[in-house]
Amino acid sequence: MSTSVLQDLFSGSLAGGAGCILGHPLDTIKVRMQANPAQFPTLAQSITRTLAHEGVKGLFKGLAPPLGSIAIYQAVCFASFSPALSLLTPFAASKATSNHLFLAGCASGLATVLVTTPTDLLKIKLQTKTAVTHHQSSIKQMLLSIIKNEGLTGLYKGASATAIRDTWSTGLYFVVYHTLCRRGKEEKYNGDLVELVAGGVAGMTAWGLCLPADVVKTRLQADNSLKPTWLGTLSQILNNEGSGALFAGAAPLLSRAFFVNAVTFWTYEKVNKVINNNG
Repeated sequence: MSTSVLQDLFSGSLAGGAGCILGHPLDTIKVRMQANPAQFPTLAQSITRTLAHEGVKGLFKGLAPPLGSIAIYQAVCFASFSPALSLLTPFAASKATSNHLFLAGCASGLATVLVTTPTDLLKIKLQTKTAVTHHQSSIKQMLLSIIKNEGLTGLYKGASATAIRDTWSTGLYFVVYHTLCRRGKEEKYNGDLVELVAGGVAGMTAWGLCLPADVVKTRLQADNSLKPTWLGTLSQILNNEGSGALFAGAAPLLSRAFFVNAVTFWTYEKVNKVINNNG
């Protein structure tokens, strides 16, 4: 493995880990609002209810699966995005157009479904088990229960929903981020500010547009039935709750998207600069 690959993996893992930890409380609230809107109808009520019954630690339920898989996620993301972009722009990746970035991002988003599906499944199941209505479950207990009842394929329940959410949104994410960074450099704005704003705006844009798909995925993976389908879950939501339910959790999702992605991209760029300056 080349030094540049190791550097990207290290920087990406560190940045992703920071974003994962800092943004997890809002992610927990978002998931609860999407999975159980009757019990968690608003942002304020969701935070208050969680803190009252579970304390601050309740906001960090389900953190271990995504945090523990950060390095693997970054490896898959890098191993798919860079080759895809090189294939699309074999002579000069720096000349990549928005179409090139979008397609390479889509390839990366599709590839990372292999990692995000099982980690999101475990995360969501842990996040939706509240102290009021459920007994406590460890990651090990949850994992063994899924494998026992559904087999190894049970860990990939919601894979199609994850792909529907992540493929095009990742492509859009890279387009917005790189476009804003290029424009910022052309206008000679402060580099740190450009990276923060570009990361935040890219995150809000991608996550905001894929919110309905995220709601369907959350409901599907939180569902205890063995084989819920994406279309079946979508139809159930629309028939029982109306189209407004597809936008549940918008406030925490958008807030987290800007904050986490701003921090993640800024940290990634900073770590790379430190390594390059001292290498």
